Amino acid sequence: MGVLHSDRLEEIHEGAGDKSVSEVERKEKCGESKAESEMSEAYSYTATDKDQQGRLHQACGSLTRLLRTMGLALRRLLLRLGEDWIFLFLLGISMATISFGLDVSIAKLQRANLWVYDSLDHYLYLQYFSWVLFHVLLMMTSAAVAKYISPQAAGSGIPEIKVTLRGVVLAEFFTLRTFIAKLIGVTCTLAAGSTIFLGKVGPFVHMATILATQLGRLMVKLVGAKENPSRKYELLIAGAAVGVACCFVAPVGGVLFSVETTATHFAVRNYWRGFFAATCAALMFRLLAVINREKETVAILFSTNWRVEFPFDLPEYLSYAILGVVCGCVCCVYLFLHRTTLLFLQNDTRISKFLRNNRIVYAAFVSWVLASVTFPHGFGQYLGGTRLTMKEHLETFFNNITWGVEELSLGANITGQPPNPSYDNNWLQWTHPNMSTVEILACFVVLKFFLLLLANTMIIPAGYFLPVFVYGAGLGRLYGEIMAKIFQNGFISEGIPIKITPAGYALAGAAAYSGAVTHTLSTALLVFELSGQMSHILPVLIAVLIANAISQSYQNSFFDLIVIIKKLPYLPKLKMGQNSAHDICAEDFMVTNLQYLIKGFKYRDIRSLLKSCDLKQFPIVDSEESKILLGSVSRKILTKLLADQLSPERRIQYMLDKTGGNFNSDFTPEKSDEQKIDECEYTDPIYSAQETVVYESEEKHKTHTDTRRRCSAKFKSQYLKMVEEWECHQLNQEVPLEYLTIDPAPYRLLEKETLYQCYDLFNLLGLRMAYVTRLGRLVGVVSLTEIKEGVDGSVKGTFSPRTQEETEETLHLNPLTPGANSS
Repeated sequence: MGVLHSDRLEEIHEGAGDKSVSEVERKEKCGESKAESEMSEAYSYTATDKDQQGRLHQACGSLTRLLRTMGLALRRLLLRLGEDWIFLFLLGISMATISFGLDVSIAKLQRANLWVYDSLDHYLYLQYFSWVLFHVLLMMTSAAVAKYISPQAAGSGIPEIKVTLRGVVLAEFFTLRTFIAKLIGVTCTLAAGSTIFLGKVGPFVHMATILATQLGRLMVKLVGAKENPSRKYELLIAGAAVGVACCFVAPVGGVLFSVETTATHFAVRNYWRGFFAATCAALMFRLLAVINREKETVAILFSTNWRVEFPFDLPEYLSYAILGVVCGCVCCVYLFLHRTTLLFLQNDTRISKFLRNNRIVYAAFVSWVLASVTFPHGFGQYLGGTRLTMKEHLETFFNNITWGVEELSLGANITGQPPNPSYDNNWLQWTHPNMSTVEILACFVVLKFFLLLLANTMIIPAGYFLPVFVYGAGLGRLYGEIMAKIFQNGFISEGIPIKITPAGYALAGAAAYSGAVTHTLSTALLVFELSGQMSHILPVLIAVLIANAISQSYQNSFFDLIVIIKKLPYLPKLKMGQNSAHDICAEDFMVTNLQYLIKGFKYRDIRSLLKSCDLKQFPIVDSEESKILLGSVSRKILTKLLADQLSPERRIQYMLDKTGGNFNSDFTPEKSDEQKIDECEYTDPIYSAQETVVYESEEKHKTHTDTRRRCSAKFKSQYLKMVEEWECHQLNQEVPLEYLTIDPAPYRLLEKETLYQCYDLFNLLGLRMAYVTRLGRLVGVVSLTEIKEGVDGSVKGTFSPRTQEETEETLHLNPLTPGANSS
């Protein structure tokens, strides 16, 4: 029993020991893998996590399928309804919203400026400081935006759009960066009010065309179509119409004005695009005014209550005609001084350099001068309306009361001190204790004329149509007030006295002067849509036509002057009422000193042609005798072809093949090779001796040893002979025409086509050059330069056609002809 018990105890002890050892080993293993287990737990997913992840993937997939389905449905809807309708609708409401929001923001800024100004009522110097500081900071910000964010945002934008519609590509002109810079800049410019006296029509036309371009690209991606130039032209036309419509809330006048100012030729099929987009913009603008409680209902921008039954009599037609003459003459002086000022600033070296480097400083200086002159408690009290906005200026000018009569009934200015801060009757801003309203209007017309010329020299985003529109309204108001003083009882018609309405003359003056400056007639319709008055349609049209006739006879339009000064490629207008353009033919002004290639030409001919002239296009003829035009090739293609033929890789490979891969001083060229060099017709190699050695030494600088770089003079001369032999061989090879990208049908003109026909073709097709042929034979070439010279000569009466002797002499000046080469 004892033995058995002891054995049992030993077995139990051994079993316990084995169990303890196994537990220790297990714990050690657990301890060793503790970090791994924790890490695995951290990166492991439970069943719940996996379910959530699966649901997330399903949701993402469902959302993707939903978006894809919606995109396909939207594309089908666009294709079914037509993407143009949706595009034009979005363009119109977008620009109207931007215009309305800009007007509200500008009104608040101007009210804040006047509130600060009135708060400093008893501190004259502080009033002057706040008045000047406000305008200087705004103009510095506007100039900074145009300098640092986007230089293309400076100016109006209409001249550049005019050139773009002709086919000229202007880089960075239709980007979102330019749009943002233009929006910020024009906000600062308009917030300055009538002190700076600049507008927003041009910038809004520019911004609308940018938005039209961007929306057009988006619609093209949605529909899956391709962009093309004609599509871009239609977008720009619609954008220009929307830009004018959302400024004046005048869809019909906006479309016609945009066509007159930007397009030389207009396709009738694009009318509906412009009218639809402009109508959407005008309607949205008026609805926003109702929503913002500025108007009780959808109404015109400037409401009037003129007499409609007998607004004027027959003798008053003569008075409106005289107003048209006055506006035309003043416009000619304004355009002449504007052109002279800009040319002086551009041609004077020191001034132009200063303006390029110090635009912000110059804008600050000009705004300081303008703010000082228009300071309300300073000289500005004699200008009248210095506290008014541009819109309030038009409201006072279109007011139906006669200021001269009303100021007599008031006795004098109500407050007795200038300027009158009344917000209820804005026309009281034009009263003064010591001056009559006519005298204040005269000061306004004279001083604003020169202040506007000074403001136009600033390089900032600004419009130039609204200032001349307001100025014309002021000029017409002055003329009407003078007429009311002269004829106090009005005109007697059949025993009925008809009072003179100065506001009618203001309406005619605005249309006539702005139309004369821009060479447009649609300003007459624009003022009718603004005021809702159709009773004065005949006298306003008479004034507009007379002013335009005078202006177009002596000066280019405002936008054409900008194109000329900036040297943009554009054709001037033909003079009205003269048939001289029909008597001048293409043979009278074409260039007969032709530079062409003959079929079967060699590479040396290309080399000679590229060195002899800098033309961008060259014609190809079949032979020297017949000169039948086969096509044309661009300079870029010829340059690339010649560079490939004489490339360093081909030259090095030739050297390796010629020497068997051994460049050493023992190699001498064969006599036959030297004879080939001497007999080469073209002895002007593309590389000189020194240039070739230096180029090859630099090319092999990293791979050749010092011994190779210190080659002997004998080896250099041998090497140069090999290079000349290779170049001569390459240049004497005939160019295969299949390697050339040839335009087989370049634009052609006939000798007897008139200048008028050539002018229309160049404008309509956007041409820069056309060849003149006689029965298929090349006889001359006409470019934009010759068209411009012909137009200028016909307008000025100084055109002199080429004589037959001059034409025959210049026909033999081509450097590729045998006679030219032999000489």
